[in-house]
Amino acid sequence: MSPLIRMLTRWRRRSRWHMAGTVIATFAMAVACLSAATFSAGTASAASCGTTNLALHQPTTASSVQGPSWPASNATDGSQTTRWSSAFTDPQWLQTDLGTPQPVCQVVIHWENAYAKAFQIQTSNDAATWTTIYSTTAGTGGTQTLNITGTGRYIRMYGTTRATQYGYSIYELQVYAQNAG
Repeated sequence: MSPLIRMLTRWRRRSRWHMAGTVIATFAMAVACLSAATFSAGTASAASCGTTNLALHQPTTASSVQGPSWPASNATDGSQTTRWSSAFTDPQWLQTDLGTPQPVCQVVIHWENAYAKAFQIQTSNDAATWTTIYSTTAGTGGTQTLNITGTGRYIRMYGTTRATQYGYSIYELQVYAQNAG
């Protein structure tokens, strides 16, 4: 075999390894960039829900109250020591007027011990026609953070099945909307 052919053969082997190394390095960089982009997109998506409670101090009404000590307004007064409590029957609802239609991304309900086993979160622009944006038959009580999507001026918790013999009772109903951007 001539020295030129031997040199070309070695060069091809080295070129293949060099090319393979380049392909692997390029692939690894692409995966890293894609992972970073996915992480950033996930973070940006999660961060796009605002941190201002839009229900705070807004007009709040309910289908019923247990008595004068537990008005609907207690559920949006910013205090975890006051609460709204309904009559001891199903169904019952609590709604708040956000003032203008909002792109809701999260609702947080701080339940008292009398919570809803089954309930819906609904939105409306006129407080007459409602759209259900969340529904469960396995309510847990405590603090429930619901990551949801919907738009409306009014938002309500519509309870259909109580977990106890008492009414529905909420310390705070918090509503958060998508950040503009």
